[in-house]
Amino acid sequence: MRLKHSLKQGIFSLLIIISPVLTTVPASAQSQILRTETSVQTQEYGDIWEYRENYVPVEYNPIPEFMVFADMTILIFLIIIGLMFVIGHKPSRWLSVLAIISLIYLGILRGGCICPVGAVTNITMGILSPEMVGLATVIIFLTPLIIALIAGRIFCTSGCPIGAIQHLMYSKKRRIRIPEKINKILRIVPVLILAATIYAAVYSKYYLICELEPYKAIFFLGKSWTGQIINFITGQSVEAKLLWAMGITAWIYLAVILIIGFWIPRPFCRFICPYGVLLGFFSMFSIKRRSINGEKCNQCGLCQRACPVEAISVDRKGKTSSLSHYDCIQCNKCTDACKKGAIVFKGLRYDKSANDPKNLTL
Repeated sequence: MRLKHSLKQGIFSLLIIISPVLTTVPASAQSQILRTETSVQTQEYGDIWEYRENYVPVEYNPIPEFMVFADMTILIFLIIIGLMFVIGHKPSRWLSVLAIISLIYLGILRGGCICPVGAVTNITMGILSPEMVGLATVIIFLTPLIIALIAGRIFCTSGCPIGAIQHLMYSKKRRIRIPEKINKILRIVPVLILAATIYAAVYSKYYLICELEPYKAIFFLGKSWTGQIINFITGQSVEAKLLWAMGITAWIYLAVILIIGFWIPRPFCRFICPYGVLLGFFSMFSIKRRSINGEKCNQCGLCQRACPVEAISVDRKGKTSSLSHYDCIQCNKCTDACKKGAIVFKGLRYDKSANDPKNLTL
């Protein structure tokens, strides 16, 4: 019995040793099998074997670091020029030019990702783990807030590609004014979203606001198409058809926001954007505050009807007019509408009745 058991054990060990040799297929045989399998596919899809032989992997390099600082420089430049236009009481169409530049470059060409709105999450995570945040992100996040301390929410009109779309879609003729009580309730929503954004960043590293932002579908699609056009012009590899960014849900969400924005100006800025909460808070302490000169104002309501964010309240019975520094986005539309030159800044007044239209008096 012991001899029989030892014999069986020896045969079993021998099979284990030689099994890889028995099951190994020579390289030539493997090649032949692969060619046989692909011959069937070739009849339906083309010469796949030739494609595999001649395929050259495409190298995709990361965005150069200098491009990030170039984007940051352009963003700061737009905001500073916007600051000059606002303080100088330039027509709102001048700010529209800045909005167009912001939309084309920061939005379409750069995909809308160079934006302080999404940086709320980055900065929150950076407070807990400083190594996760770069210098450019910190500068991009802080610059609009610093400018807000000077003259309010300049960024919303002059530098934000998200705000640029809404700014360019604005029409005073078709706008619907939200009742004051409902407007006050809706103003709480961005505060809650800011709290949720911070919570999501701390506990799950989740970019909540990037999911809630509807215009990224336009930005991503524009960047994809622009990249294809540039590659085609420069002779690089180009996909056979135009790329399509985002899914159907994102485009439906965008369509809903655009439809709402057709009648209610700047729905994202007013009722979703968490960064707008920070900008509004800093604007309440700005050095140059936009306000209404009670001596010149006759409560005609033209500025109130022109304001896209309902930051101006006019009480004809009480003969008073007020402007919310928290809500004002510094678009200069109220300045365009006012016929009495009653829109002033703290310490800086612009008088339209003066002979010199550039007259600024302290």
